[in-house]
Amino acid sequence: MKRQNSYNNEDMRVVGMDNTSKLMLGTAQLGGKYGIANVAGIPSMQKSCELIQYAVSSGIGYLDTAPGYGDSEKIIGDCLNKFDLNSRPIIVTKLSSIQALGFQTEKERKNFIYSSIKSSLENLKLSALDTCLLHDPRDMNYQNGEIIKVLRELKERGMIHRIGVSVYDLQDVEMFLSLDCFDSIQIPVNLFDQRMTGNGMLEKLSEKGIEVFARSIYLQGLLLMDPANLPDQLKQAKKPLELLAKYSKDTGISVKELAFLFVRDLPGISRIIIGCETIDQLRENLTLMELPPLKKETIQEICQLFIDIPIKIMDPRMWK
Repeated sequence: MKRQNSYNNEDMRVVGMDNTSKLMLGTAQLGGKYGIANVAGIPSMQKSCELIQYAVSSGIGYLDTAPGYGDSEKIIGDCLNKFDLNSRPIIVTKLSSIQALGFQTEKERKNFIYSSIKSSLENLKLSALDTCLLHDPRDMNYQNGEIIKVLRELKERGMIHRIGVSVYDLQDVEMFLSLDCFDSIQIPVNLFDQRMTGNGMLEKLSEKGIEVFARSIYLQGLLLMDPANLPDQLKQAKKPLELLAKYSKDTGISVKELAFLFVRDLPGISRIIIGCETIDQLRENLTLMELPPLKKETIQEICQLFIDIPIKIMDPRMWK
């Protein structure tokens, strides 16, 4: 198979702000060593600011962060404060797991939420959060929805504009939809993790006007790793990665292009989160954004090839 036969040349994308703005800069790497394939390490404050400035000036209008990403929030706030920007990017942050902290009383939980939101506002140098997601989907129904109630109150008071959840599986999405009170959702989706595709779930979210952020499009770097050099806990990913490498060779499309384009053109995806440590990495993703879509036949082949990937490979929480 030749490269041009796997792209849909009849649907060439017009390069411009609309395409670029679908990208969302993930900033976990700015506050800690994130990703199984991260070799660059944590960038310096200067490098982080240069990366953020390059992203925003290139038309990327969303940044993804969380209190759990080290100093990421503060780095974003300090960097953006230095820039003379025509428009400020929208920042999506998160509320750390309440359930995991084991607070005994409603007052303790409420105080933690207030202090966490206040801390994020101070770090990001904002008067109100653009979007705040529950980092732990279990918090959706914890204590009979107590946490959601507090977030909705903060939204009514104007301290948060949009609320949502960062989810892991279909059960989380089903609960998200049943509660019918959220604006945004962050989902894992990639070549190996197709749980959210082909079952109408993305369409349901789109019909409700939910903003959908796609994360883990490279499965924290696993999809780009050499199958021969996997850590012991991921040896079971060797065969799927070898299959992916063979398919890439047969089609003439790089693994990175296959991974990126597969997610980019899924219906219902609002933003694609790409984590970068360097401007070169970001520039590469911006270039991928300009490519034409994969042909339908290619997408169908990908779906069939990787339909039965074990959960232990597709869920990074199980890589221990």
